[in-house]
Amino acid sequence: MQVKRTIKIFSRVILVLLVLMALVVLGAQLMAKQSIADFLKTKLPPHVQLDYKDIDVNVLTGTAKLNTINLKIKASDSVKQGAAVEINALEVVGLGYWQFVINKKITLNNLNIDRPVLKYYLKEKETDTAKTKKDSIGLLKSIHIDRINVMDADVRLYKNKNDSVAMELDSVNIEIDEVTTDGDLINSKIPITYSGLKFKGKSLYADLGPYEALYVNEIDLNEGNLRIVDLKLKSKYNKTKLSWHLHKERDFIDLKIPKVSFENISFGYASNKYWVHTGTGMLDGPKLEMYRDKLLPDDTERKKLYSEAIRKLPIELDVPEIKVNNGSITYSERVNREATPGKIVFGDVNAKILQIQNVADKKEETSVEAKALLMNEAPITLNWSFDAKNKSDAFLASGTVKNFNSKNINPFLESNLRVRAKGEIQELYFTISGDAISSRGDMKMKYEDFEFSILKKDRLRINKLLTAIGKIFVNDGSNTDENGYRYGGIEAQRNPTKSFFNYLWLNVNDGLTSTIIGNGKNEKRKK
Repeated sequence: MQVKRTIKIFSRVILVLLVLMALVVLGAQLMAKQSIADFLKTKLPPHVQLDYKDIDVNVLTGTAKLNTINLKIKASDSVKQGAAVEINALEVVGLGYWQFVINKKITLNNLNIDRPVLKYYLKEKETDTAKTKKDSIGLLKSIHIDRINVMDADVRLYKNKNDSVAMELDSVNIEIDEVTTDGDLINSKIPITYSGLKFKGKSLYADLGPYEALYVNEIDLNEGNLRIVDLKLKSKYNKTKLSWHLHKERDFIDLKIPKVSFENISFGYASNKYWVHTGTGMLDGPKLEMYRDKLLPDDTERKKLYSEAIRKLPIELDVPEIKVNNGSITYSERVNREATPGKIVFGDVNAKILQIQNVADKKEETSVEAKALLMNEAPITLNWSFDAKNKSDAFLASGTVKNFNSKNINPFLESNLRVRAKGEIQELYFTISGDAISSRGDMKMKYEDFEFSILKKDRLRINKLLTAIGKIFVNDGSNTDENGYRYGGIEAQRNPTKSFFNYLWLNVNDGLTSTIIGNGKNEKRKK
């Protein structure tokens, strides 16, 4: 009897304790829910407006969930809207009570953000000092989250002036592991540390200014390895309409790259500068079409050579290698209103670009090794190197052309230069050394039956008088050395309002003129 009575009393005590625990948990749940609601209602800054449908809280698992969220953030010093976010659900999982109470640290297992739609309105540029004063965040506790998951997000960036889209990206999924921040880190250039990052997005559009836009079908960044599918950089207008919108020369661009990849991407901030380092990059199957309307006024703005452009990047860049596979380049110019623009085509373009970098303590030079088929027929090569840290912008370039039948380029020559060529360049070699001001070099050629015919204005008939005068000065390739070569020198002055490739053409053109019209002798051998 005594045993039964003891069991009965013990059972009642257990039952009372369970009821008390249930009441405590229920009370804690209600208090936690109310505390979260009060915090969101009273503690948010006045320029932040938050609405939501309801809150679910489970204090036993340390879980809280807000459903159907609408968040609006105005610029802190303006009535203009800065950002708006609609979120289907935001869930906090695995709040660490012990860490919070004992170590004053907020720890979470997961932060899950389901189907957010972000609209952000770009502000005008501010000085770092002004931004620090207005936007500094006072974070009293450190935060650690095992994983942040963003699922099926859409992002829109708008220009403030007319609400036109500056950038949009759909179907964004993000996983960030071991995320940590604290009172000091939250106000730095990169406000968190993390151990792993995965990012996916589709249908990227970026407005690059009044005339160009960038499109990407798919982006996938997985632990530092980047894959881009169907990248397109295009003029916003067709060739004719672009000329209507321009007040000076500018290239029409249509660049398509089916696949871009980079290995081992890392980035950070140090010594008052962002840095980006990568492993090998790959551009597979790029196709570039460029067109310029030469009837428009010249663009007289100074152009940087590539060495200066890399040197003056606002970030530290270190890319050890980029490979270009199976590309093509097409270039055309409009030089008169009547004739159809002729084209120069480089097919089967393959290249290796090494050491694209501006790291202060690295001595390696940037170099390019490229080969292609001129007019899809004649093999050509280009080797080019420079030190981006050399402020004289010194460079060395060399190239070859072989087995080129000049009639293949006649559509371009006839349209642009009113010239028709005949004959074959069997071999052409050039070497150039120069800097941002001038360059020198030499050329040798083996060619035969080479001649130019100068056309009349209609580009259909030959101007016999000018052609006859030209033949007096042009050697047809018969006056050569014992190996069949003619030689020429190269001297050129750079026009700083033109690109590097214009500079390269000035050098090659001077070498061709010297080789074909000059005495054809190897002056170096004579010395």
